[in-house]
Amino acid sequence: MPKANKEYGPRIPAPNYDQISKDAERQVLKDLGLERPEDAVHARPEDLVVKAARILEQVDAEVALHLDERDQALAHLWFYEQRLGLAKTAGLGNMGYRQALATMMFGNKKHVHELPTGSGEELAQAAEAAGIERVEGAEEKLLKTAPLVYAARARRDVAVRFMQEAVFALSEKPYNWKPEQIAEHAGVDRNLVYKQRAAARRRRGL
Repeated sequence: MPKANKEYGPRIPAPNYDQISKDAERQVLKDLGLERPEDAVHARPEDLVVKAARILEQVDAEVALHLDERDQALAHLWFYEQRLGLAKTAGLGNMGYRQALATMMFGNKKHVHELPTGSGEELAQAAEAAGIERVEGAEEKLLKTAPLVYAARARRDVAVRFMQEAVFALSEKPYNWKPEQIAEHAGVDRNLVYKQRAAARRRRGL
């Protein structure tokens, strides 16, 4: 959200998120007991769905552990220091970045269009009025937490695909498991199973 005739702090170099994504996929494959993604077709879906569900639980816990600290650092760097390139530094698209700031300022990511503009002093005043705290060592905290959140979400994206395929396989012959049975077996809510099965069916045009 840069503006003309306004001074900004120096850009913060972004971590290597491409490498983080590759490492995340390798980690998920290892946790699933697979060497390559295509090996999933030979795996037992009743085992795969359990392993994938455990990965989802773990990564969601990791995101919950680090997300607030990342977003607090992100908000400090934008509102109080006006640093450019923060979306890239955090591994976010522009909308995801704006949603993170809106969540910090308004408590809801939907208020992206209400984010303030103006001079650095005006941004700082708006942040103070919204109760956004200043963060000591914000740059270091962002560079520490952003890759952790990104890696966890990358692992989640990979694990979800395998879980969807396993749920679909268990729903079809020769298994013919009901969503409730899959949910109980995997230790997840049945609504998640319905959602994963629907996604797998959409990919197949069903």
